[in-house]
Parts: sequence; C-alpha cells; structure tokens
Amino acid sequence: MIITQRSYSTTITFDFEQDALTYSRADAYGSHSFQLPYGSIGMDPRMTTERNGTLFNGAILLTAWGLAQAAYTMIGGDLLGAIFLTPGAMCFLLHAALSTSITSLSSDEGEISLLHDKNFDRIMTEIRERRKVQLLDWYGNINFANDPEEEIQKFEWLHSQRLITTDQLQRIVTTIRNADSGEQDRFEDPLPPHQ
Repeated sequence: MIITQRSYSTTITFDFEQDALTYSRADAYGSHSFQLPYGSIGMDPRMTTERNGTLFNGAILLTAWGLAQAAYTMIGGDLLGAIFLTPGAMCFLLHAALSTSITSLSSDEGEISLLHDKNFDRIMTEIRERRKVQLLDWYGNINFANDPEEEIQKFEWLHSQRLITTDQLQRIVTTIRNADSGEQDRFEDPLPPHQ
C-alpha cells in the first residue's frame, strides 16, 4: 500500500510493505529515501511548523528592490514611490500565512515526517498497527532460558509501549515467576493476543 502526501513543494511517500516501511521525501532542498522495519519507529511524536523558504527569499529580494526604487523615486520628489515596497510586504505576509503542520517520528534510520492532511490519521494508524504486530512478533514470546528478571523487564517495556494490557502483563509475570520457582513446566499462552 502506497500513500502520498503533498504540500506546496514537499512530497512525502509511504510505501507500506510486509515487514518494512519505505519512506521518501522530496522538497525544495532535495530528496531522500530509506527503508526501515516498523519496530524501529518511535511513537513519541514531535510537532513542528514549516514555512515556504522560497517566499521568504523572494520577500527579501523584493523588499531590497522596493527600497532602492522607493528611495530613487522619493529623492526625485515622487512620494508615490513607496508603492514599490508593496510586493516585498505581500511576500512576507504570504510567508507568514502559508504554513504546514508536520508531525515527526524518530527512527533508527532518520526522522519520518507526516503532513497534517486527510491521510494523516490513516498513516499514523497503519504505522502504529504494523509496529505493534512486529514488536510482538520480535519480543512477545517468553524465553525461559533467559534471566527471569530480564524477561519481566522486556514485557514491562512492551506494556509501557501499550502493546500488551495490564492483565496480560500480570499473567506473564506470574508465569515467569512460577516457572522460575519450578511450579510450572510451561506457559499456556506464550504470545499475548493481538489487540
């Protein structure tokens, strides 16, 4: 499944593959692309606002040109020369008014940016669900050969990531502790049910 987001000169593409996300971003400053497993995406979003840099640069140039033209005409006695300042001021106003809200997620490969458009919720849900499935696949089974406290910490981390419920965590901790004391030979429910 491929979802593309566009805003002004920015194009972001999310290619949701079976085990990995291919992320691509192209804007006025260049483009980059990378592929990463869903489990390596951090779900601690950071909000930012981007503005159009071309408008800002244009506003500076037009203001400089306007000041020179206004000064030249006003020295000649024409007070209407101040009208040359209008294009620069309009560009500054447009630069201030036209902004894009972005949510950024950290990952092992780099930052992933999501534009706030009609696809934002769909992309976040897809990343969150695929991340959950992958992390439970990687870490959701109890390894009785490991140190019991390390196994408990692993499942507490899964709980802190909201991948397993409190009830599931308590059952797993009880099973690990009972197995460590020799009261139980095996765990009845090795993988927490997917939510």
